[in-house]
Amino acid sequence: MAWTQQLGGSVHASGLGRLEAELLRAALLVLAAGILAASGALFVILLYGWLIPSGSVVKLALAAGAALLLLAMQFLARAQAGAMADRASQRLFARLDQEGEAARLAGQPLIRALRGRSFLLAADCGWVPIFLMVVLALHPLLGATTAVALLLLIRFGAAPEPPPSKPDASFRAGERRRRLAVAGLRDTLQILLLSLGGALAMAGTLQIGEIVAATLLSLRALGALGAALEDAPTLKAAHRSWQGLRSREGIC
Repeated sequence: MAWTQQLGGSVHASGLGRLEAELLRAALLVLAAGILAASGALFVILLYGWLIPSGSVVKLALAAGAALLLLAMQFLARAQAGAMADRASQRLFARLDQEGEAARLAGQPLIRALRGRSFLLAADCGWVPIFLMVVLALHPLLGATTAVALLLLIRFGAAPEPPPSKPDASFRAGERRRRLAVAGLRDTLQILLLSLGGALAMAGTLQIGEIVAATLLSLRALGALGAALEDAPTLKAAHRSWQGLRSREGIC
């Protein structure tokens, strides 16, 4: 049936379907923006591998202009995706507001995530495996190092759920240690990748541009995943809120 009841409210199934479709379009837009962001790494490869050896200032200017244009397109795509998520949250709020206080409270974590940065942070994780595959393509050893760093970040980098009461000294100390460890992991990865890349360059396996590009892409992947894990409590609450809406009787 079209309308279902839970927590004293009701949600229209087709309305949730439209919300899902719009959020999927926004997420794909963020994914496209992440791929556009890789233009910086591509520019580095071209710079050291072709532009500098060519000695052409005109080619350098054209390549730099193209890279800047792609970066501008990335910013526009992210801004549009954020606006789409915000519009979706407004429609969801208006629908739940009609259903009463209980329904509004049930959807509040999801609305908060869509209106803040959480949706974009979660969508950014979509291009993490793409960047990892590019680094693997540049050299398997650099890709494997990046993959290990990402796994360590997934294991230890997620922010914990805040305690119901005021955080005590031990909780705050644990959070400081976690943040320091994440920052240290990022710095360690950068040093490892540059060192391994230097060894590969000495062996004639990689060029300098490829080393810098692999480092940039690896750090972008680590940064995107780390930002999402830092926002893990908000994302988990939004997911529970979404599942609550989807699990209402009669909604498939």
